[in-house]
Amino acid sequence: MKYLAMIAALMFASSAFAVDCVDCHEAINVEEHAEMEANIETCNDCHSFADAHELDADLHTPDLTITECADCHGVD
Repeated sequence: MKYLAMIAALMFASSAFAVDCVDCHEAINVEEHAEMEANIETCNDCHSFADAHELDADLHTPDLTITECADCHGVD
């Protein structure tokens, strides 16, 4: 059972890290956006994020911060 949980955690981590935003987009100034307290809703309001990206609502809540995005997706 312990190994199954470890494998599931590794699968999740590898799927999240597989999407690196800077592969398609210019680097985002995470520090500037963190000062503005940007979250996913802010991205959508300013940049129409939802028009081009479909997010898994179970993992990506509207209050997810830009710092948390950068931790998984390499946006800085």
